[in-house]
Amino acid sequence: MSVWNAFRHPLPQETREHLGELWQAMPEALRDERQLYARQAQGCSATIGTLPRCDFACHGCYLGHDANRIEPRSVEEIREQLVHIRRVIGRYGNVQLTDGEVTLRDPDELVALVRAACELELVPMLMTHGDVLRRDPALLERLVVEGGLSEISFHVDTTQRGRAGQAYRAPRSELELTPLRDELAELVRSTRRRTRRRTGRELRAAGTVTVTRGNLGGVADIVRWFAHNADAFRIAAFLPVAAVGLVACQGPEPGVAE
Repeated sequence: MSVWNAFRHPLPQETREHLGELWQAMPEALRDERQLYARQAQGCSATIGTLPRCDFACHGCYLGHDANRIEPRSVEEIREQLVHIRRVIGRYGNVQLTDGEVTLRDPDELVALVRAACELELVPMLMTHGDVLRRDPALLERLVVEGGLSEISFHVDTTQRGRAGQAYRAPRSELELTPLRDELAELVRSTRRRTRRRTGRELRAAGTVTVTRGNLGGVADIVRWFAHNADAFRIAAFLPVAAVGLVACQGPEPGVAE
């Protein structure tokens, strides 16, 4: 594709055709020429069953009580999901590699899943709480170099329980997690420095924060942190706690009245 054509048509022909199909499939009442979905974006998909297990015990968890007893699906089964996702969202569509804490999966299998998504011309984002990569930074480098990973999202907030480091086990405010966020930002920077020359790819990071009544007051501090670390973290996602999974069974947030 020439530079001029890329400027005129930044989306590949296949993607434009797919967006047209999505647009036509939408009810007319939901169409708006100013929207991104079905105009400039295909939406985002996620895997199911990659690893329905986690080593944390967060009071905002969306996994069910039986999650840690469910066997993960095989690499081939997840690859079939990715093939289906590719048909639905098209070339260069975004897919989240998620379920529980997927970095607890066998490293070779995790690399294979990232590679499979890239080979299908999808853009995988690895969703993680980050502790496995804190203990084993070389795994993140493998995922970039061998798997082709270019996007990762770290979930950090005060609703989490089980993180390594005494200071992070039961944080009372989002400010207390600033050193942890700094550590993850440096992990992204150092990995990017080591892998950029070898792969020619940029490692882009996002941050996910569960927002509850308990930590709403700390959102401004988090926003300021993201602004100061925009070279490492390109996206910040603030999500309300979902009334599903364990959180629906546990009732209100500890220390918060109905």
